[in-house]
Amino acid sequence: MVVKRLIDGRFQFIRVVSTKAYTKTYLMTDHGDPAKAKCIVKHLQLPSHNTITLKFLNDLLAKRVNLLKRMGDQEAIAKNLSTVQEGQDFYWVRDYVAGHSLMAELAEGKPRQEAEVLRFLVESLGILDLIQRHGIAHQNLHPNNLIRHRDRGHLVLVDFGLIQDTGTPEPSLETNGNPTTPTAESAYLPQVKHRQYTRFAADHFALGMIAMQMATGLSNEAIPRLNQDDFLAQIKLQLDECSTLGNPLKDILIKMVSPQPEAQYHQAKDILLALAERVGPPAPAASAQPASPPPPENGDMEPEQLSSTPSTAPRAARLNRRSKVWLGAGVAIALLTVAGVFLLRVPQRMTVNGLLQQAEAARQVGQKNDSLNYLNQAIDLKPDHGKALAQRSTLLWENGQSEEALQDLTNAIQNDPSMATWYFQRGNLRFRLGDLQGAIADYSDALERETTYVDAHINRGNARAELGDEEGALQDYTAAINLAEDPESKADAYLNRCLSRSNLADHAAALNDCTEAVNLRPNNSLAYENRGLVKRRLNDFQGAIQDFTIAIQINAGSPEPYYNRGLTRQDLGDYAGAMADFNQTIELNPNHPFAYYDRGLLHAELGDIESAIADLETVASACLDVSRLGCFDDAKYQLEKLRAAQTTEL
Repeated sequence: MVVKRLIDGRFQFIRVVSTKAYTKTYLMTDHGDPAKAKCIVKHLQLPSHNTITLKFLNDLLAKRVNLLKRMGDQEAIAKNLSTVQEGQDFYWVRDYVAGHSLMAELAEGKPRQEAEVLRFLVESLGILDLIQRHGIAHQNLHPNNLIRHRDRGHLVLVDFGLIQDTGTPEPSLETNGNPTTPTAESAYLPQVKHRQYTRFAADHFALGMIAMQMATGLSNEAIPRLNQDDFLAQIKLQLDECSTLGNPLKDILIKMVSPQPEAQYHQAKDILLALAERVGPPAPAASAQPASPPPPENGDMEPEQLSSTPSTAPRAARLNRRSKVWLGAGVAIALLTVAGVFLLRVPQRMTVNGLLQQAEAARQVGQKNDSLNYLNQAIDLKPDHGKALAQRSTLLWENGQSEEALQDLTNAIQNDPSMATWYFQRGNLRFRLGDLQGAIADYSDALERETTYVDAHINRGNARAELGDEEGALQDYTAAINLAEDPESKADAYLNRCLSRSNLADHAAALNDCTEAVNLRPNNSLAYENRGLVKRRLNDFQGAIQDFTIAIQINAGSPEPYYNRGLTRQDLGDYAGAMADFNQTIELNPNHPFAYYDRGLLHAELGDIESAIADLETVASACLDVSRLGCFDDAKYQLEKLRAAQTTEL
C-alpha cells in the first residue's frame, strides 16, 4: 500500500482506518485548519485510464460536496470539506466525528423498547427530511454511517453515496470485472440490485431495517435479506416473535422496507406524519447520555474501525433565524418537598413543555397549523413564556403575519430583556421588512448582552451597508473576523468586508478579503462571484470572467454570475458572449430588470432596434411596478432615443 504523506498540500496521513474493494479510508490531519483538526479521507481509485470516465467521476464527487454544502452547517450531518483529484486517484474529505457507529450499539444484541426505537426513527427521519428538502438522497445508508456523537449523544450522518441532482443512480463499480463482495452493510442497501426502490425509498429501507434490528436484538447475519422470496413475511415474523413493538409501528416498518413501489413512502416527512398519527410522539429519553459507552483511545478511534469494518454586488446576508430554542424533553422535578405552591405549578410547566414538544414534532413533519395551535395553547397557559413566543414568531412570519411575529418577539424581550438571541431574531425580521434603523438598534442590543455575537456583527454590518454607511459596516465585519472561530462565519465576514472595501475604492484590500473568503469557502459560488466583481473594478476582465465562470460551475442555477460575466464580456467587446449570458440570466430570472436593460442596449449597439425597444419597454414597466422612478426615467430616456433614431431612418 502506497499512501502519499500529503494530499493536495493540505491533508497529512495518520493511519489507515479501513480497506475495501475499491476504496480506502484514512484518518488524516487537516493542515488547512488552524487547529490542525482530524479529518476522514475516502480514497477511491478507478481501474480505468479513460479520461472521460475520470472526468465524470471527478465532476460527480465535486457535485456531491457542493450539494451538501448548500445545506450549510448542520450538526446532524458531517461537514464535507473538499474533493481532490490526483491522476486516477480521487479523495473525498469530511470532518472527523468523535463517537461510535450505530453498528456498535446494534452489536450489543439486546431488543430495545418501542419508545427507544421510536426516538431513533424520529431523529434519523428528521435528518433524512432535512437532506430531502434539498433534493438529496444518501444512497449509502447503513449503521456504520450513523455516528453517535461522543459528547452530545445525537446522531451524525456521514459518507453519502455518489449522488446527483438528476437522481441518476450510483454507478455500479467493479474490481477486475467482478462485482464487489457483499458485506454486512449490504443488508441495508437495496439499490444495488433492486431498482424498484427510488433514491429516497432506498434510504427509508435502510432505516427500516436498522429499526427492525434494534427492536429485535437480532444480529446482522440473522435479519432477513431482500433476495429471500419470503422477505416481508420473515420481517413480520421476526417483529412478532422477537420485539415488543405495537402493531401500528410494525406496520410502518414493514411499509418502509417493502419492495412494492405502491406501498413505499415517498418522503421521510410522510413517515414522520404516519408515526405522529398512528404511534404518537416519542417519550422523552431517560438520559441524555448515548446508549452505549464511548469508544476507547479517548475517542480517537474512527467509527469505521469500531464497526464490523445589491443585484450586481450580492452579499452573504446570513439572515438565518438562529433562535436557540431548547425544546427540552422534560422537566426535572427532583425537589418535590418544597412549598405547596410550587407543586401546583409543576403540572402546568410539564403541560407547557409537552405542548412545545408537540409543536416541534408537528413542525418537523410540515404541519404548521398544528404546530401553531400547540404553541397557542402553551402561551394561553403561560403568556410570558419567552421560548414559546419566539418559536411562534417564526411560524407567524412564515404565514405572512409580520406584525404579529414582531409583537411576539417584543413580548418575549419584555419578559426577559437579557436574551440576546431574541433581539437578534427581531433585528432579522426588521431587516426583511426594510426597517434598517430598527434592525441596527436590535443588533446593537444583542451585542450589548453578548459581546462576542458574531452573526449580530455581520448582520448589523449588512444593515449599515444597505444604508450607505460602509465605514460602519467595515467596523462590524472586522469585529466579526476577529471573533469568529468557525470558517463559515469568518468567510461571510471577509466576503462582506470585501464589498465594503471595494465600494470605498480600496480595491486591493478588497481583493485580499475576497481571496480569503475563497480560501475559507472554496466551493461557494458567492465567494468567486464577489471576487469577480472586484477584479472587474480593477479592470482585470479576464480574471473576473474566470471567477464568474467558476461561480457558474458551482451554482449554475444562479442568474447573477451570468449577468456579471455578460457585463465583463461586453467590456472586452465580446458581444456574442455577452448576449448569451444576458439571455441565460433572463431565462433563469425572467424578472431581472438590469439584464433586460443591458441586453436592450446591446441589441441597439448591434443594430437590432426592435429587440432593443422590446427589452427597454419591459424594463420601464418593471421599474414603474416597483416605484423605482429613477430606473423608469433612465429606461424611458433610452426608449425615446431609440424611437427617435427609428423615426429618422424611416
